[in-house]
Order: sequence, then C-alpha cells, then structure tokens
Amino acid sequence: MEELSTDILVIGSGLAGLLSALKAERAGLRVLLVGKFAIGMGTNTSLANGVFTAANSRFSEEAHLRATLESGRGLNQVNLVKVFIEKAPDAIKELRDYGVPLLGRDTGFTVDRPKGSSQLPGVLLIRPLIERLRDSSIKLLPGLVIFDLVIEEGEVRGAFGFFRDGKPCLIQSRAVILSAGGAGAIYRRNDNQRSILGDGYALALRAGLSLFDLEFVQFSPFVLGEPRLSSFLLYPPYPKDFRLFNEKGEDLLEKLNPRGDSSRAILTQWDRLSVVLYDACQDGDVFFDLTQVPEGAWEDYPLNFLKKSKFPFRDRPFLVSPAAHFFMGGVELDEKAATSLPGLFAAGEVAWGIHGANRLGGNALAECAVFGAIGGQSAAEYARQKERTQGPFRPFSENVIKKWDRKVRSYLRKRRGTFDQPRDILKELKNLAWRCTGPVREEGSLKEGLDRLASIRRRIEEVYPATLGDLFKRRDLENGALLLKAILEGSLLRRESRGTFFRKDFPDQDDQNWLKNTCYHIEKGELRITHTEKTQISKSLSAPGLQRVAK
Repeated sequence: MEELSTDILVIGSGLAGLLSALKAERAGLRVLLVGKFAIGMGTNTSLANGVFTAANSRFSEEAHLRATLESGRGLNQVNLVKVFIEKAPDAIKELRDYGVPLLGRDTGFTVDRPKGSSQLPGVLLIRPLIERLRDSSIKLLPGLVIFDLVIEEGEVRGAFGFFRDGKPCLIQSRAVILSAGGAGAIYRRNDNQRSILGDGYALALRAGLSLFDLEFVQFSPFVLGEPRLSSFLLYPPYPKDFRLFNEKGEDLLEKLNPRGDSSRAILTQWDRLSVVLYDACQDGDVFFDLTQVPEGAWEDYPLNFLKKSKFPFRDRPFLVSPAAHFFMGGVELDEKAATSLPGLFAAGEVAWGIHGANRLGGNALAECAVFGAIGGQSAAEYARQKERTQGPFRPFSENVIKKWDRKVRSYLRKRRGTFDQPRDILKELKNLAWRCTGPVREEGSLKEGLDRLASIRRRIEEVYPATLGDLFKRRDLENGALLLKAILEGSLLRRESRGTFFRKDFPDQDDQNWLKNTCYHIEKGELRITHTEKTQISKSLSAPGLQRVAK
C-alpha cells in the first residue's frame, strides 16, 4: 500500500476544489489535489453556463440577499447566506486575477467568450485555473478514487483510496477539503458528468457527519433526449423562433401563459416547466424545434455549439426531457467552511446551507468561488495551528496501518467472480431514482421505490467484482444506493411542496408544519432522519413576493 503525506488534501477538482487548493498553496503549504478522472475537465464545472450571481453596480447586496432567500423558501441558513453575499464580489475579483474572463451583467457576471466561439463557458472558466495549477507546487493525482476518510481520536487524519490500477493508497493530511460535487448522475435523466454519483455525501455520512435537505433536487427542463446524444443541457437564451410541442403537436409553452418574451417566461418558471414536461413525457415524446430559427442565429452561442454536431438540429425537431441538475442539500458548514468533524472542510455542491429549497440561478458557481477560497484559507490556518501545537507529522500508528491493510484485503477479497453485473444494477438504480424521485413525487411511488431499492441493495451486497473496474463500480453502487435511500425516505416524510420539491399528493407549501430542515445521519449502521425547526428570522424572510432572478 502506498503511503503519502501532505498538509492539505483536496478531494474533488471542480471550481471549489481548484480554488481551495490554490488558496491553500498561497499560504505556503503542501497541497495534494485528487480527482476520480481528469483534473478540472472531468467535473460539472466544465459543463457549466459560466454565470455568477453577485453584487455589482446594477445589483445590490441587499437585492442578492432577498432574491437568494426568496428562492430558498425559508430553508436557507441565513448566516451563511450573508457571508456568501458579502464575499461574492471579492471572489469575482480573485477569479479575474487568476485570468478568468468575466463580464458584468444585470445580476452579476458571466464568462466572456470570443465572438463566434462555440466553446462551453465552463471550459473557458476552468482553463485559466488549470494553467495556474501547472505553475504551482500543488501535487495532482487524477484517477485516485477516495473510498473512506481516515479518522483518529475524533479528527480527520487523511483518506484512503485506490488508484485506477488497483494500488491502494493511504494519505496522511493535517486538513481535508471535501469538494466532490453532488449526485445528479444517480438519475437516469441528468445533465451531470457520469462520475457525479454522491461520493462526497457518502464519505461524510460514513464519517459520522449529518447531511441536510437531500430531498431537494433541482431539475432542468430542456436536456437533450436523443438516444445517441449526450444528455446536454440547452442553456438560455433561447431564440424567439423556437417551438416546444408534444407528439400531438400541442404547444407546451402555452401552459406557462408567457407574456412577451417566452424565453424570459421560461427562466422565471424554470421549475414549474420541469414538472410540466415531466408529466408530458409520461404520455409520449416532447420535441424542441429550431427549424424556424434564422440562419444568422446559428453563428452565436449556444446554437453554434449544436451546429458542430452531426445531428441535424437545424433540419428537424429533436427530443428533450427534464433532467436532474443540482442538489441543494449536503454537509453542514460554519462561516469558515468547517464541518463538525475537526480538520474537515467542505465547499461547492457537496455543502449545504446557501440554497434552501431552491437554488437561485448563478449562485452555484458563485458559492464555489466564495467557499472554495474560504475553505482553502481556513484549512491552511487549521494546518498551521496543528503544526505549531503538534510539531512534525506524527506517522500513522501501527494499529491504523493494520486496520487499513485489513480494509484493503476486505475490498479485494470480494474480487472472486461476479454474481450480478454492476453496470446492470447501476442502470436499474438510475431508472428507479428517475421514476420515483424525479420532478414529481407521491406516496405510492416513493413506497414502491423503497421496496425496490431494498432488493437492489441486497443484490449489491452479492456483487463480487471480477475486475478493478467492477471494484470501483461496486463503490459507486453503494454510494448511489445510500443517497437514493435518503432521498426516498426524506421525500416520503415531507408532506408538502416547496421550492424544487413537488409532492403531487401535497401540492401546497405548508409553513405551519414543514418550515423545517431535514437531517440525515447514520446511527448503528442505519440511516436515520430527524427534522429541525427554522428560527423566527428564517420564517420572517420566507414570505413570497420577489420574482426569481433569471438563471
């Protein structure tokens, strides 16, 4: 087993992880950045639309605060939101200093693109940061899959995982930053990278931490549904000449009752449209039609990106569907991005508190920028303090080494043939997530989902990986099943609709009984769920009245 040591270990290499690593390295510390696949480019950041909501000369901090809390429907952590709003303009400045091209917009900033460029905004965002990594002392380990956090005497001491060649690795670290993203890819229909299967959430739960509000998942309405194409999200702005219709030719946009700019109507009713399209897809195919769009419009993004495909987007309508996009829930943080486990910090989609019941458009990247920097700085301060009080690294004790040697043998001992194909089980898991915890949920399908998931989890226990690839797939299955169980159980308990969460059998928001956060934790090997009432200040800020800022 390979043993490594570092001052700060960063797990995950999206925007939050990259900024955490760069900030910690600037403090003069040794930083190790690991990712399941390619650093930076294998993350959801590379697929992002490049929009940051943050105060500027046209959008005040007060307006940003009110809009964020309104979107969250009373479930935000107000103290964290205030820190986020205050720090967002500085985070934008720091991104510009790193070389990220950002332009001001009505409610914040957006990645600037050369005229006529068809590059994804997320690629333009992340490329300058990767260049900074190459000029830094940060050690990069792509292809290292973290299986567990290492905890000794009540604090995190590092992590354990496997390289893609199957070699086990034990990492000792003074501090760990968890920035492993969300779990959108546990759904059959999603617009995430295929590796986003809830690794960070599972690591936190198994380390004894609580997660919050996992039942709140944001769905995008317009994601490519053609069988041979990637599940790519069609970002706004939408051309005025596009059409959206079902198999009968009925105009589905009419259900939104748009006035004037239909694209604006979509942006302000994003989540409602996801529900409308989900219902429509149960009765047949839904089509997006760009055939009436003028030729000149295809020279600009995002249509010029579609034009590069061999698929005839300009010549015929194509299938679209809603898809899982973003998780509002996650690990609890304080204002310094610290979790309740000493030495463990978190940032990005894996963290909870900013978004409440629904994410304001542009807040996801802005949150990564703010708390990525805060997490890197806080972890550096923690590591420095440990160095002052404890001196040089204390090597792992013999008992710890033996424990993880046993862990390695337990994982590898399962490689003795395959009773069931992990790929087939993952497909079933994704189908189950989409069918039972998609944009529309109800008691019957949630109970059915729990029964079906119990059977799938028993089959996962009988998977004995025949290859190293199967070993990683089994871990993906374990993580995905754990997250899906949480979403199913939390959704069944919440008997209302709020933000992105829609119960068909309880279609109204119920502040009297359900203005509360859902807490998930593992106790004696079993998932437990409790609820915490919101404080009066959160209740006073939950009243509707502000129109959502466009995504």
